Order: sequence, then C-alpha cells, then structure tokens
Amino acid sequence: WYQRRVRDITNNLSFKACGMGCKKSMIKLLLVVFNVIAVIIGLALLGIGAYSKYEYGDILAISESSFTSIPAMLMIIGVLVFILGFLGCFGSFRENRVILIVYTILLVLVLMGEIVAIIISLIYKGKIEESVEDGLDKKVAGYIAEDEDDIEIMDKIQETIECCGVHGIEDYTENATWVANHNNKTIPASCCQNMGTDTSAKTCVIEKDTVYFDKGCLDLTTETLKENAGLVIGITLGFIVIQIVTVCLGCVFCRRIARDGYKEV
Repeated sequence: WYQRRVRDITNNLSFKACGMGCKKSMIKLLLVVFNVIAVIIGLALLGIGAYSKYEYGDILAISESSFTSIPAMLMIIGVLVFILGFLGCFGSFRENRVILIVYTILLVLVLMGEIVAIIISLIYKGKIEESVEDGLDKKVAGYIAEDEDDIEIMDKIQETIECCGVHGIEDYTENATWVANHNNKTIPASCCQNMGTDTSAKTCVIEKDTVYFDKGCLDLTTETLKENAGLVIGITLGFIVIQIVTVCLGCVFCRRIARDGYKEV
C-alpha cells in the first residue's frame, strides 16, 4: 500500500509539472507569434508612411491641421512597433523576465499614446474640410500671383487628383488678376487633360474640344485626407487589440518565469 501511494503521488506531481510546462510553452508560443505579427505590421506601416509621403505629400501639406503629419506618424509608429516586436520576440525566446518587463512597460506607454492620438484624430477629423479650404485658398491665390512654390504644389495636386481650383475653374476664370494676365477662357495647363505633346505649356484655352477637370479640389482633397485619416485610425485600432492581448500574455509569461526563476541576459 505504501509503495502504491508513493507511486500515485509521484505520477500526480509529474502530470502537474507537465501541465504547467505545456501552459508555459503555449503562452511563449503565442507571445512569439503576436510579436512576429507586430514586426510585420511595423514594416508595413513604415512602407505605407513612406509611400504616402512620396505620393501625397503635397496634398497633405496644404492642410494646416494635424493630419499633415499622417505619413510621419505612420513611419514613427511603424519603427516603434518593429522595435517592440523584436524586443518581445527576443525576451520570449530567452525567457528573460527583465527584458519582458521593460517590453511590457514600453508597450503599455505606446498603447496609451495611440489611444490619445486616436481621440485627438477623431476630434479634429471634423475640421479637415475647413482646414483644407483655407490651405487651398492660399495656394490658389499664390498660383495666380505666380509664386513658383504654390504653382508647383497646385499643379501636382490638380494633376494627381484631377481637379481644378478650390471649387472649380471659376476660381481662375472669374478672378480679376488672372483674367487681366490671361483671359476668362484660360485655365492652368494642369487642369486640362488633352495637352498632347506640349508639356511646356503653363495654361490651356477652353474651347469646344478642350477636356478639363471641372471638379474643385476641395471635395476631392478632403475625401483623400479623410481616407488617410480613416486608414491610420483603423490600423491603430486593430493594432491596439493585438497590443492588449500581447500585454496580457507578457504579464502572464513574466509570472511563469518568476516561479521557475528567470534567466540573466
């Protein structure tokens, strides 16, 4: 009886030890998987931010709101996410409690910053149109005054999103200064589609066969900015969910390591 009792106790302890080890391994695996996802997301955000800066930099620049920094925000978040993901993977593989504690604290700080950024973005999202209109008014006025920087920016905007002026071609054709320098049948070349091989022309004359962009840049630019803002908010919300799960896994894994004794770096 005594030997059988000792054997039963030994088997129970072995089973519990195996169970704890399996749970710890599962938590470690999940933590690594979520951090690998974070590394991929970080690289993706960095790429999206760089592309947005290159492709839509001038469009974003006309707005004086906080959304002008959307590409920079994406790149900064991408770098932080990549670094934290790598740190989390390293700490998990090494089962190093100190690294995981630092990682969890930094992750919580980034999480708080993202929540604050989303709140601010939602507050200012409704003011995008007003900010864009003010910016476009200034750029069109500079275009008419023949400011080279404003001409370059407005030409790129009008060609990229296929628009003309703030509200339409009347911003040029009904402007006294523009009409005095040109006439009321002339608009910027960047507002016309059928310029042919004459890429050096700065204006085009509205005739029967002239194909031009009749929509103003305000609505199209506002829509572009809102789409970019929505993209940032959506990605950030999705990553917040991943971060919350990762923080919980990190805390649980730290406790498991503390029970077994943690490794030094």
